[in-house]
Amino acid sequence: MKFPEFLDWLARQELQRVDSEELLDKVTLVLETLQENDPRYAWMAVIEDKLLDGVVPTERLEGLPDRFPGDRSLENRLRQRARQAHVKQWETESIQRLRSCLDGWKEDPTPLSGYLQWMESQLKQFWKENEPAPAELEGEEIDKVAARLLREAYQDWRTALKTVGAGDFEEGLNLAIRANKLLVALHDLDERPI
Repeated sequence: MKFPEFLDWLARQELQRVDSEELLDKVTLVLETLQENDPRYAWMAVIEDKLLDGVVPTERLEGLPDRFPGDRSLENRLRQRARQAHVKQWETESIQRLRSCLDGWKEDPTPLSGYLQWMESQLKQFWKENEPAPAELEGEEIDKVAARLLREAYQDWRTALKTVGAGDFEEGLNLAIRANKLLVALHDLDERPI
């Protein structure tokens, strides 16, 4: 696995939940492709050592894209932007309503049920208006990468609603937040080109 591929893979992971054995395997593969005098080698070797000690070096992993910015793909840069989105940007009315329904669920589950139905209809309408054609998803041009991330955000929101409906409130809320962060990164493209 080449270093840029690793950065792309890493950008799609939630570091708090990443499988440390899978991460170690990928880090080892990257090290096999780098020369020992490459500065990326030393950085990755430290990560490997930490993983072998049973520690996921979250800060070092999060710092990789900034430390080696020339290796980031467009998708990786958009995902990084999504992860760094400020709470004021992604804490939309939809998230606030979901939180409110979850907080009051024990006293009255009716608002949550109504919210889930309402949000599902909102998502269907949104997707009807914005679903990219299959041909729009293939390639590395900005509009095609954006289309793939838009589809991912839509799918994350759908999964979030199903997860909340199944009773896993924390995971469902986290998925909804992740989806909103992607949407923020895509929305910002007009104002802050990548």
